[in-house]
Amino acid sequence: MKRIIVAVLFAFAGSLANAQTPAVQKAPTEQALEQRATDITASMAKHLRLTPEQTVKIKAINLNGMKQVEEAKVKYKDDPRMVVKQIDIISQTRLSQIKDVLTPMQFQQYQDRREEKMGVPKEAKSNPSARQQGPMSQQSSY
Repeated sequence: MKRIIVAVLFAFAGSLANAQTPAVQKAPTEQALEQRATDITASMAKHLRLTPEQTVKIKAINLNGMKQVEEAKVKYKDDPRMVVKQIDIISQTRLSQIKDVLTPMQFQQYQDRREEKMGVPKEAKSNPSARQQGPMSQQSSY
């Protein structure tokens, strides 16, 4: 389970790192993106006790977000700042879509787990106004 969460962190963090590295890397295949989306969704389904309908919707959201990130990396390969900006927008949109699918309790569990994996201090969790808002604050642990 931790491997899946770590893999997701690397997927989104890797997107940021790739935008800043001059080395040419091959974009993930459609099959690789599909597998990552499946793994992330399976973890979410297990930990959030998603219904079959929610699972289908969440997988589509996860896959769409990953595809958009890959497209942004290609489109803005010469402008790392734009890549980061686009990934932030994609992450915010993904979070909003996930919120629409989950129940309030599931979404709170999702947020708590996400913040825990991102290393958000407990003080910031108990005091939402103390949270920093920025590109990394919207990245998902799932």
